[in-house]
Amino acid sequence: MASYVNNLEPSIVNNVDICLPKDKVGVSQAELESAEKPPVTDDYMYDFKYNHALPTSNVLGVKIPLDCNAQTEATAMVTRLSEVLGRGDAQGFTDMFLEYGVWRDKLSFTWDYRTFNFKPAILKAATDLFPNTKATNLEFLKPAPKIDRPYPDYAQLQFVISFETEVVVASAVVNAVLTRDGWKIYTMHTVAERLKEFPEIPSNEGHITGSVSWEKQREIDVDAADPEILIIGGGQNGLALAARCKALGMDNLIIEHSERVGDIWKKRYEYLSLHFPHWADDLPYFPYPKRWPTYTPAQKQGVYMEWYASALELNIWTKSSIVKADQDDQGNWTVVVDKGGKEIRTLHPKQIVTATSLLGTPMIPDIPGMSDFKGVIRHSSAHDSSRDFVGKKVCVVGTSSSGFDTAFDCSRRGIDVTLLQRSPTYIMSLTHCIPRMIGDYAPDADLNRPNLEEQDRIFFATPTGPAEEFARRTAKILEDLDGPLLEGLHARGLRTWRGQRGTGNATLGQTRNGGFYYDAGACEHIINGKIEVEQGSIERFTDNKVILSGGREREFDLIVFATGFTNTIDSIRATLGDKIADQFSPIWGIDEEGEFRGAYRETGVRNLWLMVGYLPFTRYHSKLLALRLKALKEGVASAPYSK
Repeated sequence: MASYVNNLEPSIVNNVDICLPKDKVGVSQAELESAEKPPVTDDYMYDFKYNHALPTSNVLGVKIPLDCNAQTEATAMVTRLSEVLGRGDAQGFTDMFLEYGVWRDKLSFTWDYRTFNFKPAILKAATDLFPNTKATNLEFLKPAPKIDRPYPDYAQLQFVISFETEVVVASAVVNAVLTRDGWKIYTMHTVAERLKEFPEIPSNEGHITGSVSWEKQREIDVDAADPEILIIGGGQNGLALAARCKALGMDNLIIEHSERVGDIWKKRYEYLSLHFPHWADDLPYFPYPKRWPTYTPAQKQGVYMEWYASALELNIWTKSSIVKADQDDQGNWTVVVDKGGKEIRTLHPKQIVTATSLLGTPMIPDIPGMSDFKGVIRHSSAHDSSRDFVGKKVCVVGTSSSGFDTAFDCSRRGIDVTLLQRSPTYIMSLTHCIPRMIGDYAPDADLNRPNLEEQDRIFFATPTGPAEEFARRTAKILEDLDGPLLEGLHARGLRTWRGQRGTGNATLGQTRNGGFYYDAGACEHIINGKIEVEQGSIERFTDNKVILSGGREREFDLIVFATGFTNTIDSIRATLGDKIADQFSPIWGIDEEGEFRGAYRETGVRNLWLMVGYLPFTRYHSKLLALRLKALKEGVASAPYSK
């Protein structure tokens, strides 16, 4: 039984070439179109209810002076924070915030991911939490306090501090604005950094003291693995979490369907490179070498993951899958594993983590006449290369990243290719978006990159409400800067938009997990006419023709459906069965407070967790999930704050 969407092998369903974790082609054309027109509504997978405009200088009626001493002002605020936190003064703490300020916490106070929007919610949470959790020993961390001026009408005092509770050493990123009543906290993000009693364990000595070689001992250890934490999926999320758990002294095992670690990247389409620079993509404990390519080729990323697993001595059973998973009334697991296709093993882990990506099953619309078509029909997940279609005609359906990449691969080979667009796409140039999105992670002239831990604290600190306001401004700025690019695309019939909620790719990345394209070269080929763009959908097939909406007849030799995937729950259902999947809370998207649903926190199933996300998310959230699992094991974690 195949278990993972992100480790699929191509198969043939009639004449449709598609990667499937189980016998499911997807949704009907009508369902697909209704979900895609318009691309998504503002509230699609987005339940956040605490929007508020930015506290600009016009709103506040005061500007931060140009000669403001950030260190002096931050020191005064930290002194005040030390006083109110030290005595557990919920009202005093709340009074330091704007009326619409936001306190976001990860584990340090709440043992959950929680966001408290506006002063009434902050006061309620602080009143409930402070009697049992005191924050002491506040000290500044790098970078030094600064006055950040991202826009002409908005400026903030930003500083980073460490603090301690009885259980954790934590950090806080504070962004404060100047009001007529003095400095007020706009956003504060508190995050557990390590467990005081249970730090990461030292590396082993490395000397060979046994009777066999290191390599043979590794084979023995991997084969004999009896984990307390079972991780399903050996992609970047599974690997990073395994490394974090191992560093905290927790035995774990990864079950990976592919033949080799890294196949998730190595077996994707051969022309794929990551669309963003690698600067923020390192996995824990194993940074990319100094002269690593800026845009990592997918196959090279796969090799990096192989190095990672070997270098950190992670226990992985490849070519393996879950046969059955049961849980008793006390939450104890019994998991039957097909180990390498050679034997059946039964495991009893305390915790299970699914790390099978955000993708569910590939979606191909069910179109009349599909089985009669004499050409080739593929889902993009089964399309390795266009090299066999030189001299022929190709249609790529869908205009998210994989659709653009596939069309670009065709056009670079001189193939007659048509990109069929069903709904607008958010498009941005790398030139303008990279400095604004991950510019702080960029290397210097000597290729030295900044401290990732310091950058991560700030990058992940902004709560959803303020982040949405910043993203909306950024999307407008990028749209203006990319004006000539967008005009050229529009002239060729490609439709663009400013993204869900007008936030560019920001909200789309938190909900739909697609619908945008960082221009990696395809846009120029559209503007130059090397990629033809048509609007609409495929209405039906004949044996030798493709009938587009409106009755337009076309002839194609290959149809590639870059039409995305269903929700992660389909992968979980295929792996753990209906009984477990039916208990899951909703996966991905933003909840009412502004936090991700289902990921990194309680899933609705006892002792079952979900580890997903993009590479920067992988590094950051794997640390927090590992800390949570360790705290549960050692009995030092409180129940998640649920009020």
